[in-house]
Amino acid sequence: MRARFDSSYIRSELERIGEQLDDPLTVFLIGGGAMAFQDLKTTTKDIDLIVASGDDLGQLQAVLLELGYDIVREPDEEYEALGAQRILENDDGCRIDIFHQQVIDKLVLSDGIRKRSERYLNPSNLVVELVSPEDIFLFKAVAGRVDDIEDMFSLLQTDLDFDVVEAELATQIDLLDQELFVTYVNEALADLTEQHNVRTPLHEPVAEITERVYEELEVLHALDEPKSMPALQQELDYTTVELQDIVSRLEEKDAVKGTADRIERLSTTI
Repeated sequence: MRARFDSSYIRSELERIGEQLDDPLTVFLIGGGAMAFQDLKTTTKDIDLIVASGDDLGQLQAVLLELGYDIVREPDEEYEALGAQRILENDDGCRIDIFHQQVIDKLVLSDGIRKRSERYLNPSNLVVELVSPEDIFLFKAVAGRVDDIEDMFSLLQTDLDFDVVEAELATQIDLLDQELFVTYVNEALADLTEQHNVRTPLHEPVAEITERVYEELEVLHALDEPKSMPALQQELDYTTVELQDIVSRLEEKDAVKGTADRIERLSTTI
């Protein structure tokens, strides 16, 4: 079983990093580490940090190596899916996951996330920005790790502003130029309801987007070769109006091309 670390330990490690840095560096603390500082979680297995540039990533990695951390060369499946640019671990078993601008290919360090973050620590050359509970909730919803649903439930106790969460979800759709990641949010919200019998204002809009995405994926799957609209309708259980709407959405996403007599798949990315 992986070791767990409290806020005092996390603070100590961040202070060590700050003292070792030669140049100023800003990191955004997200996930369980941030929740520990917000008194929403007593311990965490990882310190999740987002940096804004490749230079920042290199600088942070170099300092961590100097402090005795080792690069985790073969992370397990759960960590592989996270998509961290670097995972480093010290002798105590504390892991620091470093993300460059984007987390898990499903969450970008947007202007909104930056503005909502609050400066929490400033040890020596390190500036630690604490990501807001609303943005941590969204991060947890796409992360897919074992403890994330429990963390989402804990975050609900902070009286989250779901208007902010929904607006950030829309921003992420624009930045990522795709909606597929919303299906992961939908799965997490379904698990949250199943495990804790709670619903949030985010459930309905996320379910609507997810339904659209699944419709579009079904049509794309059926277009293994160019087909006419009547042939496609015969294969799928949609009315003419419904199918035309789905195809129109896919055309807007440049995923299909429609001509007078057939529809052709151009991409599976939506």
